[in-house]
Amino acid sequence: MQENIFRPVKIGVATAIVTVTTLLSNFIGLARDKIIALHFGTSTATDIYNASFLIPDVIFNLFVAGALTAAFMPVFSDYISKDEKESMSLANTMMNAMTGIIFVLALLAFIFTNPLISFLFPNLSPEIQLEIAKMTRLMLPSAMIFAVSNILGNILMSYKHFTAYSISPILYNIGIISGILLLNEKFGIYSAAIGVLIGAFLHCGVRIIDAMQTKYRYSFILDLKQQGFKKIIKLMIPRTFSLIMWQINIYVFTIVGMKMMTGGLAAFNFARNIQSFTTALIGISFATAVFPFLTTAVSENDQKSFTEGMQKTIQNILFYTIPAMVGTLLMSKQIVSLILGGGAFDENSTKLTSLLLVAIAISIPFESLTQILARGFYAFKNWKTPMVTTVISFAVIAVMTAIIAPNKGIEWLSISYSVGFILLVLMQSIFLKKYMKGFDGKEFTKSIIKMFLINGVMALTIIYTQQFENIFSANISTLLRILLAIIVFFITAIILKSKELSGLKLITQKITKKNL
Repeated sequence: MQENIFRPVKIGVATAIVTVTTLLSNFIGLARDKIIALHFGTSTATDIYNASFLIPDVIFNLFVAGALTAAFMPVFSDYISKDEKESMSLANTMMNAMTGIIFVLALLAFIFTNPLISFLFPNLSPEIQLEIAKMTRLMLPSAMIFAVSNILGNILMSYKHFTAYSISPILYNIGIISGILLLNEKFGIYSAAIGVLIGAFLHCGVRIIDAMQTKYRYSFILDLKQQGFKKIIKLMIPRTFSLIMWQINIYVFTIVGMKMMTGGLAAFNFARNIQSFTTALIGISFATAVFPFLTTAVSENDQKSFTEGMQKTIQNILFYTIPAMVGTLLMSKQIVSLILGGGAFDENSTKLTSLLLVAIAISIPFESLTQILARGFYAFKNWKTPMVTTVISFAVIAVMTAIIAPNKGIEWLSISYSVGFILLVLMQSIFLKKYMKGFDGKEFTKSIIKMFLINGVMALTIIYTQQFENIFSANISTLLRILLAIIVFFITAIILKSKELSGLKLITQKITKKNL
């Protein structure tokens, strides 16, 4: 049974698995936010919960998350094809070295949590600092668990095992939901933090099961002199600079949001989670699925396959993210009310979150594109260019947020975010051009023109169906307008014969196959 579920797949099936599970994960993620909003709203408690992720995320993200993903898989994939014994040594060296570093850092953070929180949040009251410190300590073990899980995830993708990699985020969100629903009455907002730990164990557990179906076997090997290990560490360094800059952004968002108003940080995170629904569903899923095949094309010196894969993925991402941006811009308040409204999430919470959502919605297609553009560089083992461009754009976000938001309004947290990602896409597109030999500019322009026409028709549909609000209840009206907009979007795309529809058809075919 396990062998049928956890097995290597081809690119079409990989795209289907990643897309479907990402969709489900994001729906469950929105359900998680709904439950948090119902119980805690945009309150001090929710701000404390969000602020408590700062230290565990810094420890995990700087040393494992994106840095390892960018550096490990291309090197490990080469070892798999050349020397299986050495590939096992490399994988276990990375596992032991990274988890060891995370353990030491987490232990130090646990011991010195109180002074760290006082240093990071000097403007908060001692009572709030103490609550953040308590919850931070509770969440710190998750950094260690996610370190193991992330390394296993990269191993799985190298073997083209996508199932456990894709469903683990679903289990993580289920863990958080379970923690809140089962423990809220006894522990309050701490139930969400307990849920994070439950979710982390589930996230890692399913990947362990899948890894057992590959050739990978764990052993305590720590060969720090291995050439592959040295190469990965060297390649991780540029990506780590980008992640440092992003963590600075998270810190700035946290400080500015909490300082400007109660619930400001919570509202921004709620808005960003809604925005990231499409980014994760389309941008990350398409880019994640195609990345192993891009690295293969580069290793085989197949320029045509690389360029075709990049162009097709870019056009597919734009095709599905532009309408998400348009719809969110036109229906931000209705979407926030539908997803989060009720309980402790009152009208003021809805207005604040929708204000932030409007500005951050602009970033949807741009942040989605960065996923595939960065992987285009990584496939050629070029980590310097995405590092430099990312650091510059993230620095712009941090400076704008810190300087403009306190004077102009909290919506500038989202405006700064969007400006930074627009700048990032522009820079990375310019530098990636030299790798995209054979890029069909005429086809791309034709596709973009069709997208604007399709989205124009969809936008008119949303505007003219606003009268539904006078006929149906608020949530029913919102659902009907979204459904009708989607129908009109696809009908118009079919009429205009958009080639990007073939990607949806391929995914649908793969989903319905019994052998998926």
